[in-house]
Amino acid sequence: MKTNIDYILFTIKQAKEAQTYGISRNHCRRNLNVALLQYWQYKTLGINNLRKKYMIRSKAALKIPLNQCFVEHAVPFTVIVNCLMDMKHPTAKAVTNILKKWYPSRSVVLVTKDEDVRLVKAGLRAKMPDNWDKKDVFARYKVVGIVVSGKNKISN
Repeated sequence: MKTNIDYILFTIKQAKEAQTYGISRNHCRRNLNVALLQYWQYKTLGINNLRKKYMIRSKAALKIPLNQCFVEHAVPFTVIVNCLMDMKHPTAKAVTNILKKWYPSRSVVLVTKDEDVRLVKAGLRAKMPDNWDKKDVFARYKVVGIVVSGKNKISN
């Protein structure tokens, strides 16, 4: 029986192969983005946009209605997908380790529009800070002053 990681691994291999045929990385990433959402975020972590009230929030986002919050991944998809696609020999264990480290359930955060704009202005919308230690999933939030509350199950 196939596991969620098996489907993600299959998609990584497909994306890498498509890239060798000259398809742009951006186009190759699309299916991998979908696979990560479907098989990791939704099925493995149990997080989807319909369950926003169970996601952790920034402290500022605690003060606004749920429908005014933005879903944000602490480590951007671009960083995760590029890492997965750059693996020379992706294995289920190696992929799982990266996802557990950079895409744990606590790294899907609700933020305010202002906080989202701050990430964009700092050039951190789709990348981590240049001095990122590859451990602190909230490193770019710290750069722009976003404080994660750690609270979830908040209803508005």
